Amino acid sequence: MKNILIYVIASIALCIGVLSFYNLGNTPNSTIPQGLTAGAMKRFTFHDSPKLAPTALFQDEFGNAASFSDHKGKVILVNLWATWCAPCIKEMPDLNELQKSLGSDQFEVVLLTENQDGIESSLKFLKDNNISHLNTYHDTDRKIARALKSNALPTSILINAQGYEVGRLVGPADWNSGDAKALINFVIQSQKL
Repeated sequence: MKNILIYVIASIALCIGVLSFYNLGNTPNSTIPQGLTAGAMKRFTFHDSPKLAPTALFQDEFGNAASFSDHKGKVILVNLWATWCAPCIKEMPDLNELQKSLGSDQFEVVLLTENQDGIESSLKFLKDNNISHLNTYHDTDRKIARALKSNALPTSILINAQGYEVGRLVGPADWNSGDAKALINFVIQSQKL
């Protein structure tokens, strides 16, 4: 009798474990493939429906006005960062490699520095650390961060080719991973359908 009870409890535990594993990486949006937000992208959250990206302006390294609409027609990964943010610094080489491997007329990593001392320290950081495949813009007065309702750095926001935010990840991530590339390629490919 004792052995039967042990087998019943073990079977129940196994079923719970299988169900937990099955649900790992599930997304609430039925249009998103099972497991796309697993592994390195487990903290990425797809929105139930895309949200129009903000129209607020930011500046390029020369002080010229820029906006997300300048990138319309390609999927962009917007990364809000600062040189004083240790997790931001840690993920920068991965973002650089992501741009190197996936950057094209269909995809681009767009850095937006939140440094309040201007863009110069961010440009110096990129140069000094051989981050050669990325350019940074300056989010003057945190207009974009406020419009995106972002309170933490780093925050990475995926915007589709039509200019709509499809999801985001708050905190650092392994952006050069196969999981990240699969997620980005899914968004790129879904634009073609």
